[in-house]
Amino acid sequence: MALSAADLQKQLEGAPDPFPSLNDAPASKPSASNSGPLNTDSEDLFPSLATPNTPKQATTWSVRAVKPVSAPVFTDSFSLTGIDPSAYHTRDGKPKSLGDIIKDVQTKFKVKVEVSSQRTSNQTTFSVTGPSDSAVESAKKALTTSLSPQITLTVQAPASAIGTIIGPKGATMKRIREQTSTRIDIPGRGKHAQDDDNGSRSISPLPTPAEDGEALVPIKIVGAASMAHEAQAIIQGIIAEKTSKTTQKIKVTPPHVYPFVLLRRADFLKAANGADINLSRDDGLQEITASGDREAVSRVIESIRSCIAFYEGDLTSVKISLPKRQHRLFDGVALDQIIQKSKCSVIIPAPEDPSEDVHVWGRAANLGIGLQAVMEKANSQHTHSIPIRTAPRHVLTHIHQSGYGKTLNNAHPSVNIHFPAPSSGASNVDFVGEKVPVEAAHKELAAYLALMEGATRSVQVDYLIHNILRAKAGKQLKGYHESKNVLVYFPPENEADSNVILVYDPHVKAAIKKQAALAEIEAEILSLVATLGQIKTDTISVERKWHEALRGKNNSTLNAIIGEGRALAIDVGGNGLEDIVVIRGSPADVDRATKEVLRIVEEAMNDAIDSSYVTEFQIPQQFVARIVGAAGSGIQKYREQLDVKIDIEDLRDSGEQIVGKKKKTIPSNVSLLKITGRKPNAEEAKKRILAQVDKMADETAEIIKIPRQYHSIIIGQQGKYIQRLQDKYGVKITMPKESSASTDEIHIRGGKKGVSQAKNEIQELVEYEKENNHSIVVNVTSRAVPRILGSKGAKIHEIMSETGAHIDVGDKDRPKDRDEGATTAVTIKGTKKAVAAAKSAVMAIAAAVDDESTVVLHIEPKFHRTIIGGGGVGLRNLLARVGAPSDPKEQVGLVRFPQNGDEVTLRGERGLVKKIQVELERVVAGLRERVVLGVSIPASQHRMLIGHGGQPLMELEKRTGAEVQFPGSRSYNQVAPAENASELQDADPKDVVKVVGPRSACEKAIAELLESVAKAPGREKREPNKERTTSNHVATVQIPFKHYHLLQPAGNLTRELRSLGVNFSQQGKPKHDGVAEGRIDDETDLDAHGVEWKLVEYGADTEDGATELTLKARDEAALEDAQKLVEDAIKATEKITHVGLMTFPDRSAFPRVIGNKGSVINDLCMETGSEIIVPRDDTTIKIYGGEESVNNAKAAITRVAFGGRRRNGD
Repeated sequence: MALSAADLQKQLEGAPDPFPSLNDAPASKPSASNSGPLNTDSEDLFPSLATPNTPKQATTWSVRAVKPVSAPVFTDSFSLTGIDPSAYHTRDGKPKSLGDIIKDVQTKFKVKVEVSSQRTSNQTTFSVTGPSDSAVESAKKALTTSLSPQITLTVQAPASAIGTIIGPKGATMKRIREQTSTRIDIPGRGKHAQDDDNGSRSISPLPTPAEDGEALVPIKIVGAASMAHEAQAIIQGIIAEKTSKTTQKIKVTPPHVYPFVLLRRADFLKAANGADINLSRDDGLQEITASGDREAVSRVIESIRSCIAFYEGDLTSVKISLPKRQHRLFDGVALDQIIQKSKCSVIIPAPEDPSEDVHVWGRAANLGIGLQAVMEKANSQHTHSIPIRTAPRHVLTHIHQSGYGKTLNNAHPSVNIHFPAPSSGASNVDFVGEKVPVEAAHKELAAYLALMEGATRSVQVDYLIHNILRAKAGKQLKGYHESKNVLVYFPPENEADSNVILVYDPHVKAAIKKQAALAEIEAEILSLVATLGQIKTDTISVERKWHEALRGKNNSTLNAIIGEGRALAIDVGGNGLEDIVVIRGSPADVDRATKEVLRIVEEAMNDAIDSSYVTEFQIPQQFVARIVGAAGSGIQKYREQLDVKIDIEDLRDSGEQIVGKKKKTIPSNVSLLKITGRKPNAEEAKKRILAQVDKMADETAEIIKIPRQYHSIIIGQQGKYIQRLQDKYGVKITMPKESSASTDEIHIRGGKKGVSQAKNEIQELVEYEKENNHSIVVNVTSRAVPRILGSKGAKIHEIMSETGAHIDVGDKDRPKDRDEGATTAVTIKGTKKAVAAAKSAVMAIAAAVDDESTVVLHIEPKFHRTIIGGGGVGLRNLLARVGAPSDPKEQVGLVRFPQNGDEVTLRGERGLVKKIQVELERVVAGLRERVVLGVSIPASQHRMLIGHGGQPLMELEKRTGAEVQFPGSRSYNQVAPAENASELQDADPKDVVKVVGPRSACEKAIAELLESVAKAPGREKREPNKERTTSNHVATVQIPFKHYHLLQPAGNLTRELRSLGVNFSQQGKPKHDGVAEGRIDDETDLDAHGVEWKLVEYGADTEDGATELTLKARDEAALEDAQKLVEDAIKATEKITHVGLMTFPDRSAFPRVIGNKGSVINDLCMETGSEIIVPRDDTTIKIYGGEESVNNAKAAITRVAFGGRRRNGD
């Protein structure tokens, strides 16, 4: 089907028309990246001097390809000392050279690495330049890891901080390892215990104790030197934060003081002086816990102690007797209400205590109100009691273990029913609530207790074999309930009670009599006991002092002896009152347990003998206080870790000397330490204390004066350098605070040798900085700061990269509304040569800004778009005509069009601004002379005038300087009516072509159009529909399957054949169209716009064969032209090596890629030397050509399709 000229023009045009007003809405739905109307404040289209906040992108208006703006570069430098590349090897085992490592890093991270070394300091400096900060940082990290010597560092961490260092599920430790590429080892909790030769457990040497008494755990860090120091700094930061926190508990006694102390919570928080403190309480233990800042917690605890002492002496009490059942009314809520109301606390005896006395505590003046509050609460609800008169222990055991107590409470939710514990000795059940519900619950329980009359019995079974009986006959015992309706309850093990309780279940009505059933089950249980076999009982004499060793922590040792599922019972001490151990069970188990008990007792006795070893030694008196620690924490730590006893004797008054014939007491400056315990542990404690003393004796301190300007160099990035110094030499370095009187004094404290070495290194560093790191400060106008920085810092990075200097702009983050006369300090650091070059570059930019002038022109908004041109081409051409810089970065801000209004601002160098003003005025004058003329041309000729790809029409417009609009195009109706419309009244509107431009240009274009129509009288006969009936010249051409893409409907060849009036048909089609199919797991690139990119080899997977193309033409000349077109197209494919596939999310960007009348896609093909096919039915653009030309075309298409527009100042 033939296309009309209007349809053809619709297909070929893609970019918006340059002439409609700025308020016209776009005809098609815009893409995501170009969704707004024309923005005349766009930084891309109308550059300004201000630094944009977003990176510059190409616009979608481009008719010709525009050279993209170079991306900013990022540079950083760092130095390494004593690099060692030999530790790394290639795949064949050979050591890598420095060059190999640098080459690998450059290839991997797409960066440039420059190296310089200094023999005197053994330092190697690396300068890394890359396209992004992340690439530079990654390259730095890789170089540091590969070249720094591998070292091992140890950090002594308090045991309480280990959990924080590891983090939840190891997250913190994983983050540190990944960030620093180091190996970090933390010993497990059991790494400090080791077996002695005799099989017992002893304590292995631990790290040097901390001064605050907490155990230390050594953390080992292995990795590149700088990375290891970075990991060390991170861990030490976590330790510093963790150790600044603490938790303390305090028990409040006597009990009546506790409620009053709780009321003073606000006062305790005030004692923290604003520090972050958390207070919690345990009412059961009557304890208060304070957590938070160490110093604040100490102040809070001291405040609580003072409060307790105050109330102990300030409170008095009065006693009142209340029935036991009324005590149930005084729960926690009630007691809180009473103290709030009367400022008195109430002490209620425990439920198992038979006493009915209630004590009210408070100040004498408040006791009356307190008694009144107690009586009001006692009479606030109805209370009642019911006694259990028959076998209360048996009945209560059944009620608790069967769950009847909970069932009764659930049945009467408005009543609180209190059942005493079976072992408490109490037999009254108390009811609290409203009278009617209480009486109902009372009645139900009384009925239940009536059923329990005569329904219980106890069987005497030695408590030592209860476990044996349950283990061997558990299923049979449970079966008694189903067979005889009898429940069997064993007493708790800790009560050592031999009574096994039998209960006839009152819930079940059965014909069996209670007493008969109970007697039968009693006989069966006694029979079971008799059938257990021989039960042996062994009684061993063991002194009570060894009972604790036999039991173990939480009875762990005793449970291990008994074992799981064994019929064995062990009673240690007969409830702790005798020096015996009773073992009962099967003979084999009893014999085994007896041997194990004797072995454990013997080990405990031997251990006690070993622990009697004593060692004595002396230490200087001046170190005793630090050995003992705050509140004895240092000594306590040795006791806990090594299980030793340490006694210190002051010898200052016991030193005696013989002078002549008399003894005289000479004051001594030493103290005697006596350590008692097992020999290995006592010797280890002695070794640690002496090592601590030696360390303290060797300590010294020095002060060096270093100008403050060099302090940041000594500290290093994030404190890494000063931390390395402290770790390397074992010293503490204190930098002066800004508020200090001596701001240049650095304090170094530690061992003499370490202090001396650290001092020398610091002084050498400062001397090196003085020689190599010059620094100057220049002041520039604040208006020049954006130009000095450039887009996203591109310009300043460029200057630093070229000169090798470091530049710091003082107020680069200040808002843009600076005062015109404001200045900004720019600091430049580096070698003298680098500083001079950087200063020259900075001052040149500042001078250019100072020499700028601003001119405002009033230009009608309707001309703005025409002046700018598609993609800003018109404006760039205008600037080129006046000699403006060709670099887009230097054109920024020269001409700025408003979003609304007619004020066009020119800003730049005075002479250049003047030239731009003159040229703009000339262009505007010409635009004001524009006219619209119409000409009648038969619609059938429009297609011929537009020509293949719109190229003839574009050449005509270029020659004449006029624009031609055909009917049916989108821009046609946006052009004003023709001046000579009256002359065309009789013409068909489909034939009227509008010509826009200066009158002379319009007249010239109309003349050429009419001339072209006159020269093609037979053209209309070659319309495709007519040729189907008149084509009598036929030829066939073979097109290899590899080049099948030539026959695609949107391809150049098919369009050119149709333009000749040649019809064609084809026979044979390949499975693939010459594009290699990728594997399903091939990687594809997905850019920020969601466009998928794949580059494949041309024709790699296409089978052999060819498509037979049949050409049909009206005459021989057209047929020859068609054959030549096909031959030329096949020959041109010899240059095609690759195919690029750009798969877009949708087709919204395709009109911009095609351009107005196909102009953009034609320019892209010519510019890149490739063939670009935009499909009509899918979203994949195919690019054919050499690899380089395909990649260039891809970049150009991306620029055209997604070029963004920005508002000025955005």
